[in-house]
Amino acid sequence: MNYFLINKNLPDFYIKRLSQYGFCIPAPENGDLDFPVSTHPDMLAARVKNKLFIHASDIRLNSTLSKLGASFTLSRTEISAKYPNDISLNLFCMGDKIFANEKYMSKEVKSFATLSGMEIINVAQGYAKCSTMLLRDAIVTADTSIYTAAKEHGIDSLLITPGGINIEKYDTGFIGGASASISDGKVAVFGDISKHPDGYNIRDFAYKHDTEIVSLGSGNLFDYGGIVRFTA
Repeated sequence: MNYFLINKNLPDFYIKRLSQYGFCIPAPENGDLDFPVSTHPDMLAARVKNKLFIHASDIRLNSTLSKLGASFTLSRTEISAKYPNDISLNLFCMGDKIFANEKYMSKEVKSFATLSGMEIINVAQGYAKCSTMLLRDAIVTADTSIYTAAKEHGIDSLLITPGGINIEKYDTGFIGGASASISDGKVAVFGDISKHPDGYNIRDFAYKHDTEIVSLGSGNLFDYGGIVRFTA
């Protein structure tokens, strides 16, 4: 069964739509992180191959997942609200490659990735997962360091215009935080993809890579920190 770790502040109509694809688990707020990213799944957890990693200090999320019988691994890298101490789990995988700011990534994730034979691709962008929409075998990003690194390692990539995504408190959100894989070949966005300046290019690029973009709403895209999808 699909489980979705979601932002606890996600509007009900999004949760209703997502529940057609998996069981939604609102993530408790992590007091070690700054608002609003303290409830963003892409800051709270990461899935690497078959393992779900969460922060060891996140007692409430630990309790929530334990009650569901979900298995997870603790990342003991210390976190705080100040960058770059908040990015240890903000990373993503594409095949046998893991993209992260290697200097600050979780030591436990790095060790697991190395033992699993994964290649760690270092990128300057600390918020790697926030910045990246993941398709079947390709990515979409507005970040040039991630775009360049992906292309250099044989991953097809679409570079989009920065901005055009709403978020609480900050000037602009990220495409990764406004999207999430909800099933094989389907990526959902919080809002209407056609409202993004590069929306039609994103949709066409996704189609090229056998991925359907599912617009969950009707307004501008909004960064809720994406979704961490896993199986218990």
